[in-house]
Amino acid sequence: MLSKEENEQLTRVGPGTLMGDLLRQYWQPFFLSRHLPESDCPPARVRLLGEDLIIFRDSSGRVGLVRSNCPHRGASLFFGRNEENGLRCVYHGWKFDVTGACVDMPNEPPESNFKHKIRHTAYPCRERNGIVWAYMGPRAEPPELPELEWNMVPEDQVYHSLRVAENNFMQPIEGEYDTTHIGFLHQRATKPYIAPGTPDEQNWGFIARKYKWARFEVADTEYGVLIGTRRDLVEEGKLSYWRVYPFLMPFHTLIPGGGDDPNFSGHAWVPMDDEHTLCLCWDYNAVRPLNETELNRLKHGSDGLEGLHPTVNIFQPSTGNRPYARYWPRLDYDHDFGFDYEAQKTSRFSGLPGTWPQDSGMQQSMGRIVDRTIEHLGTADTGQIAIRRRMLRAARALREHATPPPGALNPEVFWLRPVSKLLPADTVSWVDAIKEQMGAGGPIKGSRVPNGTLLGTVIGARQGA
Repeated sequence: MLSKEENEQLTRVGPGTLMGDLLRQYWQPFFLSRHLPESDCPPARVRLLGEDLIIFRDSSGRVGLVRSNCPHRGASLFFGRNEENGLRCVYHGWKFDVTGACVDMPNEPPESNFKHKIRHTAYPCRERNGIVWAYMGPRAEPPELPELEWNMVPEDQVYHSLRVAENNFMQPIEGEYDTTHIGFLHQRATKPYIAPGTPDEQNWGFIARKYKWARFEVADTEYGVLIGTRRDLVEEGKLSYWRVYPFLMPFHTLIPGGGDDPNFSGHAWVPMDDEHTLCLCWDYNAVRPLNETELNRLKHGSDGLEGLHPTVNIFQPSTGNRPYARYWPRLDYDHDFGFDYEAQKTSRFSGLPGTWPQDSGMQQSMGRIVDRTIEHLGTADTGQIAIRRRMLRAARALREHATPPPGALNPEVFWLRPVSKLLPADTVSWVDAIKEQMGAGGPIKGSRVPNGTLLGTVIGARQGA
């Protein structure tokens, strides 16, 4: 378990905090381009790393991200006029461009040069394949965007969604790498276990529901942490089922697909502040567009249940004066995430209506910031322990020695996939056995050939905590 001081260091993300300084070394994926549809469209409120901000698209199509309050008297720029390549405060007319420069100050005399002395807080933004990224770090020249395959395939090969979760960002990261919860929280009585070796290798996911425990190994890498989980399939012969998840600093998680034409999925768990997380979810296919059946399932769920993505009609009516107003789901803590006790007895182990409400319900039920000083961790928590240690070590190395954190200046190390794979039980090195499959552009014909190493340098592998 963590000490109180360590838990605070791990979870506080505002300016000047240990973790906040670490997170600012990386690009933040924080908005969907489709929700800034045209030049001079209405501004929107966002919140990132404890700061209230306004996003807008100017007359030239550039994205601006500026501090919410006008530097003149503090009025909100959410009400600003988005016009002629700038955002104009409606209180006194001060106008700012996407760089934060004051380009007009009409309530000052014509001879005044005061506007040239004023610069508003603004963060550089870049768009790539439907996602808006912001760099909030100290470098005058930001690093390149991370080479994450889900954001580098064409837009018709990927589906994105956003929702707000009312908990600290570390809780969903730890939940994503908690492979043993699959056999409990996501268990559906109507979905029987299907043995491996069938033509549909997507059924491998049900192995995790039959074999409730797993053996864990972890490795520190250039990009973060590699977590391998092994289930020995006694009934099927001398085989082991491996689920291998790379954790990509500082908040990117990957979920394995299966079969010969896999779709991969995962999240970026972007901290809004200490107690709220922007959950950017994605599904993509590396070599082809998503088809209508896939898109329908991603947008509307299946069997009346939510999937990994929030369904398009699950959100609350947009409410003013809060960030990401359109992304707050109706299934929330105040409504028990749609918990149904009768369904718990008859069809769903948890009684919660689908994948993300199950995950988010458990994570938010811990409290907005979980008290890790009272935990009792076992071997099934090896991945969580490794991620916490990696994050804290990187944050301390940055503060004490100015050491750039994993991957912050090396975008190519993120070019990876998660792996779901059957291996002989006597496999000596699981790292070597999955290396080709793990490299983005590996065995799936037509995907990009990766640059450099496929897996990244493994700094050290260990079993257990």
